[in-house]
Amino acid sequence: MLYLDRGYIGCFEMPDKDCGKLQLEEYVSQLKSVGHKRIIAPIDGDTWHTYRLVSWSSGESAFPLEPQNPLWYNEVYGEVGFKPFQKYRSDKFDLGHIKPLFANDPSLRLRNFHEDDLRLIYDISLQGFNDNLLYSDITFENFKMLYSPLLPMIDRELVIVAEAEGSPVGFMFSFAAGENLILKSMAVLPEFRSSGIGAKMMNHVLLAGQRKGLKTAIAALIADGNNSHKIISRYGSKKIREYTLYCFET
Repeated sequence: MLYLDRGYIGCFEMPDKDCGKLQLEEYVSQLKSVGHKRIIAPIDGDTWHTYRLVSWSSGESAFPLEPQNPLWYNEVYGEVGFKPFQKYRSDKFDLGHIKPLFANDPSLRLRNFHEDDLRLIYDISLQGFNDNLLYSDITFENFKMLYSPLLPMIDRELVIVAEAEGSPVGFMFSFAAGENLILKSMAVLPEFRSSGIGAKMMNHVLLAGQRKGLKTAIAALIADGNNSHKIISRYGSKKIREYTLYCFET
């Protein structure tokens, strides 16, 4: 599928290498014809939806909400002329050895998810993610539609809101899948970054997962260079998957 206004290719599956290459070349030709000099793929319209290709795997089983594709897709993109634009990774680590790392901070409250918290998670997301690569705004109605499949999976102790001086300043969204704790997303308002809130939320959620008997945690789809990887690396995390977002420059 083509997103002519943005120069994106998404919602695209290949039956085999030859057909995939022909179709991808045709998509590139169409986007070039309407003036796009930079083409991004794969991305299903925006980064709120599915994007990136799995480009390396340790062999670990796929987890919920993870992109899935044959690794040879990457060869096809390369043959058409696409180059890596951004790399991402998912890491896995044992929950058995997790310990409290932070003393109680009276200025920061970490509380469990409430049923009416989706709106504030949306509001924090817009500010917390707006400097991410290829960021674009999303309406609250569309945001609710994205999260609706996740709501039945919510364990209110695994989705937390950080409050400073009584106001929400960050959140962490995670859920259980089998024996895994999936660390899906975390955001902190820009003015509260570099204050350790992200690390404290992470430790809080990991301890909650441990209490629930979960065995391992998966930090999902982290952009290379993102501060989240620095946080999880202290727990001995190891990469289990790599993903690539591609760019074609005309």
